[in-house]
Amino acid sequence: MKNDAKIIDLVIRLFFLGLLLFAGFTLLRPFLTMILWGAILAIAWYPLFLWLKKLLAGRAKLAAVLLTLICLGIIIGPVSAIAAVLAGNLRTLAEYIDTGAAVIPPPPTDVATWPLIGERIASLWQQASDNTGQFFQRFEPQLKELGKISLSLATSTGLTVLKFIVSIVIAAALTLSAKNLTHLMNRLAEKIAPGRGIALASLTASTVRNVSRGIIGVAIIQSLLIGIGLVTVGTPAAGLLTFLTLILGILQIGPGLIVLGAIIHAWVTLPNSIALLFTLWMIPATLVDNFLKPILMGRGLPIPMVVILLGVFGE
Repeated sequence: MKNDAKIIDLVIRLFFLGLLLFAGFTLLRPFLTMILWGAILAIAWYPLFLWLKKLLAGRAKLAAVLLTLICLGIIIGPVSAIAAVLAGNLRTLAEYIDTGAAVIPPPPTDVATWPLIGERIASLWQQASDNTGQFFQRFEPQLKELGKISLSLATSTGLTVLKFIVSIVIAAALTLSAKNLTHLMNRLAEKIAPGRGIALASLTASTVRNVSRGIIGVAIIQSLLIGIGLVTVGTPAAGLLTFLTLILGILQIGPGLIVLGAIIHAWVTLPNSIALLFTLWMIPATLVDNFLKPILMGRGLPIPMVVILLGVFGE
């Protein structure tokens, strides 16, 4: 009887423990991605935190706050500026379309010489220039669909930025508890892999730091290469586009849309020879991350290069 009572008591305890864990998981599920990013960011910037803490005479909270403010400034500043510019441009475009004041300039003569699609684009462009109002009416369904896609993309990007901001705050909180968390993770790792747990935990932390450094380092190199191309051909707002390329590289979104827009602008406004050289420069600059990431991420890690390559090309 006593054994039966103990079993029933154990089952009840396990049931309520499972119920509590399920409820906790349900509550935390929307935040799991942000918590994971926060943990990765905390591991990545921990050496910088220690340096800043030493510089501030051991004031850990002040170091964490400064690190958080710097990261938030890097993200929020450019995003706010770009959002304000885009909102203003869209408002102006909407007013032009509503009042019929929108004017599309005629196509440059070089457009018709483009291979395969040049004549068709030039003809459509000329029609739009001759009667802009009728052009917008003709393509109104397509323009509305494009607007919906753009709005959806902007909303998704905004949510991603918001999640990243929350992740930065979480990273600051985790950084302040780094010693306790490290001790806890080492104990957990030792229970999972006795005798090798601490080494595996250390390898995991080193891998996360190398990956983070690789992502940021490659983003800087890639943005510099793309920025050189943009400045050389005189692309409008080249500095802002270069900085946006850096942010997109760090966020792992990639600069594809920026580069595509710059290439189209070059072919429309520049001689074909210069546009071709610009294209030949920008395409390798866009793809350079696929070759640099394995090199930077694999430095100092006892991990086969094949595994790193699979991780990079499979992302």
